[in-house]
Amino acid sequence: MVKISDVMMTDVLTASKSDTILEMSQRLQAHRIGAIVIVDHNHYPVGIVSERDIIRSLGVYKEHALNKQAQDIMSSPVLTLEPDQDIETAATLMSLNMIRRIPVTQDDKLIGIISYRDITNALRKSYYMLEQKTEKLEDKANHDPLTGLFNKGYMEEQLTYHFELARRSRNSMAVMFLDIDHFKKVNDTYGHQRGDEVLKRIAHILKDKSRAINVVGRFGGEEFMIIGPISDYKSALYLGERIRTAVEKEVFSHENTDFNITISIGISVWNSSIASEKDLVKFADEALYTAKRNGRNQVRMYEG
Repeated sequence: MVKISDVMMTDVLTASKSDTILEMSQRLQAHRIGAIVIVDHNHYPVGIVSERDIIRSLGVYKEHALNKQAQDIMSSPVLTLEPDQDIETAATLMSLNMIRRIPVTQDDKLIGIISYRDITNALRKSYYMLEQKTEKLEDKANHDPLTGLFNKGYMEEQLTYHFELARRSRNSMAVMFLDIDHFKKVNDTYGHQRGDEVLKRIAHILKDKSRAINVVGRFGGEEFMIIGPISDYKSALYLGERIRTAVEKEVFSHENTDFNITISIGISVWNSSIASEKDLVKFADEALYTAKRNGRNQVRMYEG
């Protein structure tokens, strides 16, 4: 919550009720301020005179205007605010009373003034910061904290979206499941910290080798998923092989030992006979199981 004390002006121009329009006009011009607060002998605000009030008085009083006093043209009684009130309260008061400035008091003394411009600028900044914070929270909620890839929840949402898009447009899409071979052995041999490094490196390869239009995520543990539009089986197989080869060639290190990692990949491609996205995932998982059962480090397409 943004308080009035955060945005108010403390350098307030003041005048007494007996000051003339000429005197106030000269002071406003000298300080380049749009309004002057009229105070009593206790320095408590009793009115406000703005540049508009002065201009209006020139039309009313003609040649006698400059000798008129503040009490003749000031807006009074004047609303006041406390410094610990929020700017939304100030905005509401200004809107309801059709005023652009409100003096700020504390212990019955004038300590500042807040204008409509101050409030709108502060609200704009506050809303922008809130939007940024919301975006960061949404981004955090959709991403896996270790790899930076999309998480399972987001991938499931994207599955539904892309499946419906493919079904309506009759354009094909593919789901690719990728699983690191013998990952438990990596953790047992080199430790979980090195295992985490492997997951992050694999995630980087998946992002690097996939097309920008693909959605890449960590589905859980050492299992990853890629979703995206695909033209045919050959294109899906080509992408899978490109990723598999890149992972196979990557060299990992632990202390003085180098080691390699392989992955198994299962792919299913949408066609009009597939009833739901769950079936598409099931078929990709079955293809992955086939790859694992037949020796790992390979890409398998679901063949029905």
